[in-house]
Amino acid sequence: MIVGTFFFINNSLFKEKFSEIPSIVSSEEMENFLYRDPGIINQMQNELSGRGYEYRILIAAYSKENIQMKIILLNKEATELEQNRVKSIFHELVEKSNLNLKSFTLKVNDSYDGPDW
Repeated sequence: MIVGTFFFINNSLFKEKFSEIPSIVSSEEMENFLYRDPGIINQMQNELSGRGYEYRILIAAYSKENIQMKIILLNKEATELEQNRVKSIFHELVEKSNLNLKSFTLKVNDSYDGPDW
């Protein structure tokens, strides 16, 4: 009986934890959210290219509230100054697009950095 009670309590806690997980959006919805005209990624690409940056953007989008981005600078060293410049551009675009800045995690590195997030 004690074992049965343990499984019942444990199962209830397990269900509660999963009910707190935000619903997952489809890849099409996420693509529209990030790339729609003018999506935040398109805007960022335009701004960086217009300022002479060569770059790659990596995205791990788990939901609209949890998007990780890594911008890899190809023609500039990712000094603290350059990182701050790129982050400032991104923050301005997020604000202008009325998006929640807390939904994004942004890292800026150069091509010498490893593949970590």
